[in-house]
Amino acid sequence: MSPSPYYNLFDSRGNPVSLGKKVGSGGEGDVYEIAPHRRDVLAKIYHKPLTGERQEKLRLMVSGCNDELKEFAAWPLDLLHDSKNGPVCGFVMPRITDCEPIHRVYGPSHRKASFPNADWKFLVRTAKNLAAAFYIIHKYGYVVGDVNEGNILVTKKACVRLIDCDSFQVQAREKIYFCEVGVAQFTPPELQKSKDFRMLRTQNHDNFGLAILIFLLLFMGRHPFSGVYKGNDDMPIERAIAEHRFAFGRGAALKAMAPPPNSVGLSVVPREVSSLFEQAFTESGHQSWGRPSANDWWNVLDALEKRLKKCPTESMHTFYTGLATCPWCGLENSSGILLFLSSDTISRIDVASEWQKVLAIKPPGPIPEISPRKYRCLPAPFSLDIARAVRLGKVRQAVQIVLLVASAAIMLVLSAGSGFPHPIDAIGLVPAGIAGLLFVLPGRDMMEKKRRKKEFEDARYSWRLWEKKWKAEAGDAEFTTQLNALTGSKRRYEAIEQEYKNALAALQHTSRERQQKKFLETRFIDTCTSPRLSENRKAALRSFGIETAADIDPHKILSIPGFDTALTNDLVNWRKQQESRFVFDEEKRVSASDIQGLIHTFQPKIRPVEREILSGVERLYSIQQKILKNRAKFQPIVEKSAHELAQAHANLSVVTLAGYFF
Repeated sequence: MSPSPYYNLFDSRGNPVSLGKKVGSGGEGDVYEIAPHRRDVLAKIYHKPLTGERQEKLRLMVSGCNDELKEFAAWPLDLLHDSKNGPVCGFVMPRITDCEPIHRVYGPSHRKASFPNADWKFLVRTAKNLAAAFYIIHKYGYVVGDVNEGNILVTKKACVRLIDCDSFQVQAREKIYFCEVGVAQFTPPELQKSKDFRMLRTQNHDNFGLAILIFLLLFMGRHPFSGVYKGNDDMPIERAIAEHRFAFGRGAALKAMAPPPNSVGLSVVPREVSSLFEQAFTESGHQSWGRPSANDWWNVLDALEKRLKKCPTESMHTFYTGLATCPWCGLENSSGILLFLSSDTISRIDVASEWQKVLAIKPPGPIPEISPRKYRCLPAPFSLDIARAVRLGKVRQAVQIVLLVASAAIMLVLSAGSGFPHPIDAIGLVPAGIAGLLFVLPGRDMMEKKRRKKEFEDARYSWRLWEKKWKAEAGDAEFTTQLNALTGSKRRYEAIEQEYKNALAALQHTSRERQQKKFLETRFIDTCTSPRLSENRKAALRSFGIETAADIDPHKILSIPGFDTALTNDLVNWRKQQESRFVFDEEKRVSASDIQGLIHTFQPKIRPVEREILSGVERLYSIQQKILKNRAKFQPIVEKSAHELAQAHANLSVVTLAGYFF
C-alpha cells in the first residue's frame, strides 16, 4: 500500500496524528494506518473537503459513540483535522481485522474459499448477530439507510461488524442528516422508484434490507425476489421488489413466481421464521413498523440456533430439528453442488468394515413350505341320523337313476310303435316326474353335503388370504432385493473410489487446466464491469449459482429470466478476458489445494453412495428381523389354516364324487 499524502494531522484535542500506509480505498476516501504502532484503530481521510453539514454529522456521531456501538460497528471515535481547529477532513475508527464481506459467507463458492469450516449453524449465528448489530444501531436512534452486502463484515467466529458508518442517517433534535445512497436490491418497495435517496429513512426501511440479508444467509445466497418468472416480459429484482413478488412465499404462484432451481423453500425453517419473512416481504410491511424488527429476528434466530441438530450421515450438515430428513443432503444429491466442505478425504466410511456388517446379517433363507396337501385327515364321522340319511340318499339316487332309465325306455318303445305322438305317450313321463320330485325334495343327506361344501369354500378362501400374506411378509424376496441393492451400491462406491485414484494419477497431466479453473474461480462476478450488468443482475446470477468466471455457461445464463444474448455475450467475453490473464506456473503442477479441489469434486459423487450403504445396512438388518418375526408370528396361524382346509376337504369328499381343488 502507498504512503499517506498527509504527514501530520490533528485530532479534536489538537494532538498531532501521523498516518502510515494506506490499507484501503473507497469512493469517498482512503483508509490509513495511524503511526506509530496503533494497531487497534485506522484513519479515514476524505478525497474532497466536507460540507459543514457533513462535518456536523461526524461531530454528532463521535459525541454519541459508546461501547455497544464500537462492538458492532467501525464507529467514528474521533475527528481528524488538517490543521489545529481546522475543518474536518476525516475521522478515527476501530480497526476491524480477520473479516470478510458478508456475501462471502452466504454464497457457497465464496464460503468454501473464505469460511471452509462454516456449516448452516454458522450461517444462523451470523444472521442472529447481524440482527443484534441492527438492534444496537436502532436502539440509539440511528438508521443504516444504505443497507447492502458491501458494508457488513463477518469474522471467523460469525461476529458481525458494520462499516461505512459515516453514511448512516443521524437525527439530532429537529435536524436530520440524511443517508444519501442506496442499493436497489436491498431497498424496500415503497422507495424503489425514488431517484434521490436524500429523504427521511426509517428503521422499518432498514428492516427490509435486514430481512433480505438474513434470507440470503439462511438460503445459500438466494435473493428472495430473484426466481423463475412465468410471464413473458423481463422481471429484474428491483421490479419484483416493487411488486412484492416474493419468489419463495405462499403467494408466489399467484404472482407468477417460483423459486430458482436447486434451491430449498421456507419449509427448512420453523414456522416462526418463515412467518417473519412473509411479513417482511408482503404489502403489510409498508405500514410503519410493519416489518419484523431486529429484535424480532434475534429472538426467532436464537431459538432456531438452539433447535439445530447434526445430520446422521454428514457431520457438517446441521438443520432444524422439526425436519424428518436433512435438506442439505437432498439438495446436494439433486444439484450435484457441494454446499459445505466437510473433510480432507472423499470418503468418511470404511466400506470393508460396513460390508462385514452385511455379511454378519444371516439371510432368512427360503420360506418354510406350508400346504394343505401335506396333511392327511380323516373325514369327520356322521351322526346316526345323518348316516341313515346318507344311506337312504344313496338308495334314492339309485331309484332316481332307475326311474329315469325306465322313462326313457317307455318313451322310446311307444314312439317306435305308433310312428307319431299319441296321448298315451305321456305315460312315459311319469317315471321321470317321480325322479324329478325326488331331486326337488332332497333328504337330510343333501343338507349335510351343502353344509360341508360351505365349510370347505370358507376354509379355502381363508387359506388363500393367509397363503398370500405368508409369502409376502415371511418370504425372503425383500431381503434378497435389498442385498442386491447394497451390492450395487458397493460396486458404485468402489468405482468412484477408483475413479478418484485415477484422477489423482492424472493430476500431473491436467495441471494447466486445473490452474486455469482455480484462477477463474477467484474472478468473481462482482468485479465484472459490463455496463449492462447491474448490481441487481449480479445478484440474480448469484441466485442461480453463477458466482465466478468459472461458472459462466451461455446456456445456463440464457435460462435466467431477463438475460438476453447480448448480456450473455458480455459475460462470455469477460470470462475470455480473465482466461487471457492466466499464467501457468510450472512449479505448482500439483499442490495440496489441487488435491483438495479434487476431493471437493468427488465428494458430491461418493457421499450419496455412502448414505445408501449406511442406511442400506440398517435396512437389511431391519428386513431380516421383520421376516424372522413374521415367520414366528404367522407360521402357527398359516399351518392352522392349511390344516382346516385339508380337514374340510376330507369332510366333503365322503358326501360328493366331484373334485375340489385347494
